[in-house]
Amino acid sequence: MSNKKKMVIMLGSILLMIFITYQIGYSEENKKQPDKQGEEVTHSTFQFKGNDFTQPEKEMEMDLPVKDIPEGYELAAENENLELYVSPQTLNIMLKNKRTGYVWSSVPDDSALEDTQLNDEWAATVTSPVVVQYFNKDEMLKSGSYVSLKSAVEHLEKTKEGFRADFKLEELEVNMSIEVVLEEDSLVVRMPDEAFKENGEQKIASVQLFPFLGAVKKEEIPGYMFIPDGSGALIRYQADHPQYDSPYIGKIYGKDEAVETEGDWEVKPQSISVPVFGMVHGVKKNGFIGIIEKGKFNSEIVAYPSGVNTDFNWLSPRFIVRYPYFQPTSKSMGGINTFQKKRLHEDKEIRYVFLSEKDSDYVGMAKTYRAYLEKNEQIKVPENKNSDEDVPVRVEFLGGEMEPGLIGKKLVSMTTFDQAKMIIDDLMKSGVDKMTAVYRGWNKGGMTGGNPAKFPVEDKLGGGEGLEELKEHLEMKGIPLYLYTNYTKAYGDQDNYDVQVDGVRRISNRILEYSFSNNLVDEKFSDLKINYMNPEKALEIASEDIKHFEKLGIEGVSIEDTGSILYSNHYSKSRLSREESASKYAELANTLSGSLERVSFYQPNDYLFKYSDEILSIPMSSSRFVYETDSVPFLQIVMHGLIDYYTTFSNYHADPKKQLLRMIEYGAYPSFYLTHEPSWKLQNTPSKDLFTSSYEDWSEDVVSQYKLVNKALKKVQSAAIEDRKVIELGVVEVTYSNHVKIIVNYNTKEMEVNDHKIGALDFKLIEGGD
Repeated sequence: MSNKKKMVIMLGSILLMIFITYQIGYSEENKKQPDKQGEEVTHSTFQFKGNDFTQPEKEMEMDLPVKDIPEGYELAAENENLELYVSPQTLNIMLKNKRTGYVWSSVPDDSALEDTQLNDEWAATVTSPVVVQYFNKDEMLKSGSYVSLKSAVEHLEKTKEGFRADFKLEELEVNMSIEVVLEEDSLVVRMPDEAFKENGEQKIASVQLFPFLGAVKKEEIPGYMFIPDGSGALIRYQADHPQYDSPYIGKIYGKDEAVETEGDWEVKPQSISVPVFGMVHGVKKNGFIGIIEKGKFNSEIVAYPSGVNTDFNWLSPRFIVRYPYFQPTSKSMGGINTFQKKRLHEDKEIRYVFLSEKDSDYVGMAKTYRAYLEKNEQIKVPENKNSDEDVPVRVEFLGGEMEPGLIGKKLVSMTTFDQAKMIIDDLMKSGVDKMTAVYRGWNKGGMTGGNPAKFPVEDKLGGGEGLEELKEHLEMKGIPLYLYTNYTKAYGDQDNYDVQVDGVRRISNRILEYSFSNNLVDEKFSDLKINYMNPEKALEIASEDIKHFEKLGIEGVSIEDTGSILYSNHYSKSRLSREESASKYAELANTLSGSLERVSFYQPNDYLFKYSDEILSIPMSSSRFVYETDSVPFLQIVMHGLIDYYTTFSNYHADPKKQLLRMIEYGAYPSFYLTHEPSWKLQNTPSKDLFTSSYEDWSEDVVSQYKLVNKALKKVQSAAIEDRKVIELGVVEVTYSNHVKIIVNYNTKEMEVNDHKIGALDFKLIEGGD
């Protein structure tokens, strides 16, 4: 390891230690000090103007002007809700919402283009129905568009629902087709793979279809773009904007690490677990949500705020046809930049659902997507759920972890099965009536000792007999027990896992592996390699694990990484695309669900929603990129009342009071990562970053957070979120389908809403829709 890298690691460690020390001190100080909620405190609302919160909306009293359908556009199809028009010459489209009369266009108006300074390439891009990236003869990545590449329509055929157009990008010698149809309140845009033909030397890298649909110049139309970053984020249209260097580019389901590389110190953004995006033209006036139905496994959301290359706000999916990659040619990591010679064979399809009036905002988008998932049976819907039951708190235990010994490695016991029982019993005596228990590090060798060969159960924790007793003890108290597992990461060769055969291969044919990455762990574990398992092998191991789980009487498993990390496999004997990998994980989840009573995932992608009984560690904010103006609970609005979801561990929250209020506002349940032993015992283990976990230190917080969240959310746990309003900076009102409202006040002074007084840093529950 270089001296420079060691210095960076040391600096990061010092800063993190300062942060943790401050957090613990702050928590202890709060325990000593009386509650000051009723006390008037001088306070600035500046923090609520930041993009970690949502800004209040300005009411629009007048409707937006309606565009005329210009000459050159022909009616292609109509139904009860929409009219579709197409220009046979340019292939641009316009949509009329018959309910409101509002017209959407795939190209900005001439008036918007007149006083806009664009170079030739961007002038062509803005007016094109298709935009591409391609590799030229020198393997350089270039951009082009339908207009700049001298395209021509070869055949246009109107159908009952819309039209199909066959065209050619003349300069690239590439043939493509677009199908555009109306379905109820939706516009569906397809690019069939069978019509995609490359006849020249230059190869397509990516495609965007009608990327300027709904584009807004500066802030000529009030509203925003929605992107599915973390919990959800907005990019509001602005007149005075920073000169951003680059657009937002978010890879759906994260990067494919078998193809795409990341820098050692790259900060990973929040995950994108749902293939959606949206635009609003006037809040509560007009909007749409786009849902990528085909091609989503190799696509990304691209959003350009005004100021990035043009004066327009625009966003669209970008479908990847070929990936660029680095091909090593020597052991010293010399090599060349190249690209996939064989393209990805996938149909591409986007569904635009148009929203009117009260549904035309991010809340309406989330409710529309929720209905879409339910209609297509892509999310688990509870059969019976009593809204008067107590809400749960998630208590996650670390059983054992490994550390270097004189000979080999030895286990550090942090929480035995008997100690877990004692903690659960103590919490119940303190008034915590409902819990979900997750047990990590139960397996042979502890947390990082034996995956995927995790059996037998670690003897030093109580062995198989002790685990069965813990399960039975919790069952009598009505507490579900999940055993933590992972079907993505393997720690080197194991009894049931051969890295060379069962490991994932990069596109360069190298094993996809990493040295254990934790800046706080020294070189004791530099030889600990993390491999990614072939999803086919993961399915095989999961099927074998079921036999062991059933023998132990285990009825629940919690699965990390497998629901949120998605990659392809380029091993010649077991190639898998990302879509095929996702299919294997869905089969794995279905297999476990068919044999076990409960399966939970940490931050699962949408293709696993239907198998998830609970969602652990749901994102509670966006990535807060500079061009994001607001964070919103899009995912929570989709999920609430269908699947219970929990926050990240409260042990790690920098501002516990704010995060507690956010749990209440977002309808999320608290989580704690606990051990019986003090966390300093982990100082020589791979879990050294678990700074504060001792139950003795956190017991009061578990009880107090549980009681407060239960008081707030007990009445709404089975209800859907119907609306969310930011009354003023730092004050949010959430309305549920059972007419219960919760008003949260993040301010450090008392606030009043509709004759209801809400204390400083407090909330108020209002029943009956008052």
